Amino acid sequence: MLIFTTKLNKKKLLALVIGAFVLIGAVILLWPHKEEGAPVSSMGSLEGAGNYLQSLGYELEKEPVRQEDITLPKKFDSVYEEYNNLQKECGFDLSPYKGKNLTLYTYRLTNYPGEPEAMADVLLKGEKVVGGSVYSAALDGFMHGLRPVSDAQDSSSNP
Repeated sequence: MLIFTTKLNKKKLLALVIGAFVLIGAVILLWPHKEEGAPVSSMGSLEGAGNYLQSLGYELEKEPVRQEDITLPKKFDSVYEEYNNLQKECGFDLSPYKGKNLTLYTYRLTNYPGEPEAMADVLLKGEKVVGGSVYSAALDGFMHGLRPVSDAQDSSSNP
């Protein structure tokens, strides 16, 4: 049996406490952080946005009709709150991205049920899909969150 003993004086105790704080600080700083509210889909940029829509069953034109960098406002007004509620219905939440830069991709959909002019927006933060919508710009148009095309067919047949 081996027994090790030491006398703990104030200098050794202080060094031990400081070492523990340094170690804890290093662990906190180096631990990978997940962005709060990050969505389930990690796709990538242009191809990823299109691939995400295709994974929901949409057919789309190869190139987006629009690609731009946008900045969400730091404080959401009633329009943004309503839009964010639409996002929450589909498992997204734009609240963590207030005041942040996002990339918006807009695609023309070619298989939306009963709507030849349907469009889809996909919002990305880096390589994460963080929201978006499917809509028609017609006067009697519609808008809903990113959900599978089969769900869109169900809702279009039940007005």
